[in-house]
Amino acid sequence: MGEQQDAITLAPPTEPLALDGFILRLPNNDDIDLLVGFGDDPDAAETLWVPIPSPCSRAEAEERLREFIDGWSGRSTFGPTFVVADAASGEFVGVVFIRARSDAAVEIAYGTAPHHRGRGIATRVLRRVSNWCFEQLHAERVELLISKGNIASCRVAVKAGFEFCGIRRTLVPGTAEEYDDLLYILQAPSRPA
Repeated sequence: MGEQQDAITLAPPTEPLALDGFILRLPNNDDIDLLVGFGDDPDAAETLWVPIPSPCSRAEAEERLREFIDGWSGRSTFGPTFVVADAASGEFVGVVFIRARSDAAVEIAYGTAPHHRGRGIATRVLRRVSNWCFEQLHAERVELLISKGNIASCRVAVKAGFEFCGIRRTLVPGTAEEYDDLLYILQAPSRPA
């Protein structure tokens, strides 16, 4: 491996990331009404693919959107956030959260809107964001923590090139609850010396 980094600095891209008919863009105020609508979706409450209350009031959606935006300046528990949108219509398709760690690793969490699942979008998005983390952030690896039993996310991880590496105990700071998550890792491609 190359030189070990102490920490990764996350700076937003200057332009949306392009991806086969989709873009990964920064959250903006146009997303508020969509978050309110997702709060009415029983799937959002059950799977937490987008972390919003269910139901979600406009005020709650505005607050959550501020947190998503503030992630790029380090002022949010969610970390930097990308919105996955249809390039032609702008439709909100999914969300990606990035968390840099002090050991040259980046953790990614993602969710896809229910009516867009099963089409390979999550796999393509995960590959694109991982490559961006390697190229722009100089991460040495990307990690996914997937809830036990989330077979669909495990399939996405494997299709995107991640390897299952065991179980990691995760502590939720706000509640002090602990969970055993499945750990998937994608190593950075070798860099020229």
